[in-house]
Amino acid sequence: LYGDTAGYYGTVEQQGRMTLHLHLMLWITNALTPQEIRERIMDPTSDFQQKMVQYLESVHQAEFMGANMADVYDQLLSDQQQDKYIDPTLTLPDPPPNQMHTCDNKHFDDCQGCSTDHGWWAKFYKTVNDLVYKSNRHSCSTGESGCKYDKRTNKIMKVCKRRFPRTTRPCTVVDPDTGALLMKQGEARLNTFTPSLTYLLRCNTDVTSLLSGTAIKAITAYVTDYITKTPLKTHMMFSAVKTVFSR
Repeated sequence: LYGDTAGYYGTVEQQGRMTLHLHLMLWITNALTPQEIRERIMDPTSDFQQKMVQYLESVHQAEFMGANMADVYDQLLSDQQQDKYIDPTLTLPDPPPNQMHTCDNKHFDDCQGCSTDHGWWAKFYKTVNDLVYKSNRHSCSTGESGCKYDKRTNKIMKVCKRRFPRTTRPCTVVDPDTGALLMKQGEARLNTFTPSLTYLLRCNTDVTSLLSGTAIKAITAYVTDYITKTPLKTHMMFSAVKTVFSR
């Protein structure tokens, strides 16, 4: 999905709810360092900036596919009223046609192969939007484990700890002073995700390109910290198992 892989490192978090949660870092073969990327982006004689933005926007996004939040909500309400509706979080992904069809016919209704491909892609977009709305959309909560609750003071915070809502942007912006890329953000309540990954895994995912040394160090510390995370005590684990079977 992202290019030839040079290496990867990930740890699995046990969340205490009988579910597993993966944190993964991925290195791409021949990738430049953040400093090299910045220098090339700042070069006015190079087309590197345009190509870099095209690549990043092609592999992750922060908006629905061909729709906005309100459109997806209305479509989901309509679909859920249909007897044949199946929650995509409870199903496996449908594979694409055995061989994607290409032809010069501009009217795909006259071509069975083109019509089949068009139908599969339409279902792909609809499924991804459904999954993103259910799994990736953030709603601030104020309970003890909520994003607006401070356990140290036992008070409700005004600012969301997850930094929502995000600042929306109609297009990717380059800071002329630092060369930093501020990615296109279509929806204020979504993290960036990869549509193909969402379609395959059928769950919440957060995909981010690390383009600064500070971000790389922070994520490296965050991911490797899970190695030393204290596991559940035995009696808590059995209690969780009992709860699942009781349900």
